[in-house]
Amino acid sequence: MTKARRHLHRTLSVTAALATLLAAATSIAEAQKPRFEITPTYGHSFLGGFEIDDIEFGRLDLEIGDAEARGLIVGFPVRRNLHIELYWNEQDTSFGLDEGPFLGAADLGAMDVTYLHGGVAWSAPLGQVRPFAALSAGITRLSPESDFLPETENRFSVGLGGGAKIFFTDHFGLRLEGRLLVTSTGDEDLCCYDCCYEGERDDLIQAVASVGFIFAF
Repeated sequence: MTKARRHLHRTLSVTAALATLLAAATSIAEAQKPRFEITPTYGHSFLGGFEIDDIEFGRLDLEIGDAEARGLIVGFPVRRNLHIELYWNEQDTSFGLDEGPFLGAADLGAMDVTYLHGGVAWSAPLGQVRPFAALSAGITRLSPESDFLPETENRFSVGLGGGAKIFFTDHFGLRLEGRLLVTSTGDEDLCCYDCCYEGERDDLIQAVASVGFIFAF
């Protein structure tokens, strides 16, 4: 091999190596780029309920039934491992008065429960599987179809969640999440059409487990 050919071969080898490194660096940078995320979710709610210490009737246990929960999470990237999120979750459930371990809960009617929150989510910055934690706050809308709770109420609530994002590609993945939601029920009396309960109300606590497909752009 002549000197010119050796020089050309060395130049081509260096060029190929640099091109490979550049492609790898571009791929890594693309994978690390923060992305807008939209995630439709489907899951199940449980643990719903709160208690009233009534002056006349004593302690009343009010329960919200377990139900299917559908929702949507929209994430706006702040940096690679931090998103500002909008969280929406809706349930078509029922409302009841717990009458003890032997009698169960007396059905008081249907209730729609809707959460609309804003918050933040921190996730592990690298890897196909990325654990995350989320914190949110906003409004819970309680819409009963019951004589016991005749009026729709909007209440302040907070949420704390966590789980994992599993990315199959840079633009598509799976979000597994559990979230605890705590709603302030207020201090005013709880009234139905023909009666009022005077006493303190505990906060409403619900848990939601959900799964959803992530679409990242």
